[in-house]
Amino acid sequence: MRLTRLVLPALLLAVPAIAAAEEPAAGAMQLTDKQTFLLPIDEPGNRLPTYPEAVLAQQPIEGPRYVCMRVDLDAEGKVTWTGPIVREPECPAITVLTKQFADASVAALSAWRFEPATICTFRTKTAKEAAGMSCQGGKEEPTPTSLTFRLLFEQSGGQGVVRMQRG
Repeated sequence: MRLTRLVLPALLLAVPAIAAAEEPAAGAMQLTDKQTFLLPIDEPGNRLPTYPEAVLAQQPIEGPRYVCMRVDLDAEGKVTWTGPIVREPECPAITVLTKQFADASVAALSAWRFEPATICTFRTKTAKEAAGMSCQGGKEEPTPTSLTFRLLFEQSGGQGVVRMQRG
């Protein structure tokens, strides 16, 4: 049983979102006042995408380029799908250039592994509050979810650099 959870440092969004309004959004997760949602945790061996060599061989690119990627996880924390998403202005449309970055991202993120997202159900609201960001004393139910990551690709001193942008 997990005692504590850390939030993914590069996490921008976990979907389905926990609905706060009376009318939940389509696909939104509804939790009772006796439940918590614990985000998936990425495993230490997950590697960032590699800057594409073909792009480095071309003329230098001015400024950073961003690619946002959605990663769908099953209830075991395995990546079931990954692909680019567009949410202007933070997540720009894919261009001929950034398609190469998106392809490198798909290749890397598809191999990532996670400890699964979990819904924790407690007997009482007080027990939930006492557990904090853990499932201690509650019933764990691994659940599928989606994550969104924003990746920065840039050139520095003739080298390609890839960084995960933090939310």
